[in-house]
Amino acid sequence: MACQPTRALLSLSLAALAFGTTYGQTSRPRDDAQLWNDVQVAVPLSKKVDLMLLGVVRVGRNFARPVNERIGAGVSFRVGKHLTLFPFYLHGASQPTSASHSTEERITLEATARFPLGRFAFSDRNRVEYHIRDPRPNFTEYRNRMQLEHPLKIGEFELQGFIADEVFYDSIARAWIRNRIYAGIEKKVNRHFTFSLYYARQNDSYSHPGDLHAIGTSFKFHL
Repeated sequence: MACQPTRALLSLSLAALAFGTTYGQTSRPRDDAQLWNDVQVAVPLSKKVDLMLLGVVRVGRNFARPVNERIGAGVSFRVGKHLTLFPFYLHGASQPTSASHSTEERITLEATARFPLGRFAFSDRNRVEYHIRDPRPNFTEYRNRMQLEHPLKIGEFELQGFIADEVFYDSIARAWIRNRIYAGIEKKVNRHFTFSLYYARQNDSYSHPGDLHAIGTSFKFHL
């Protein structure tokens, strides 16, 4: 009988250890390091209209595996000298953690205004996105990205440097939930191909993981 308290204490200790291990495996991380890769292919339909083919792959969980894949298409319209309208559709799959998987259909209306400012260029991109998710809920998101660009020369390379800030409003949270800052360079290799390399820092009070460090590449082809 004297060993019963010891056995009870040992059982409680093992149960606490098992709970702690399970919790650690299933808890949702706040931070992640990712690689973002985007491809755009523009097919001219007229002087001011392009058919756009889009592909996105993001590698996360600290660069260990793909966590987001998207594919889609849209049509880009240049309106006057300073405005571009771009409605497009994306099908996506997301698996940010081992316990979180979803697919979605995303319908986006984008409007971008761009103006020269001496040797600088300023652009203001506005997006309204409707996300049809499985599993639900569906939601609407508004995104605003302001960007400043300036020519750079590194050795023999003529580049375009840029910095940007983007904010996100979420219809479920009814709040501004996310901010991203970007800094990078863009190289127009020729009239058919442009390449970008950038760093992005995301702070997000709503998503898991929400606080991200990302290295991004963008490949733009114009046929």
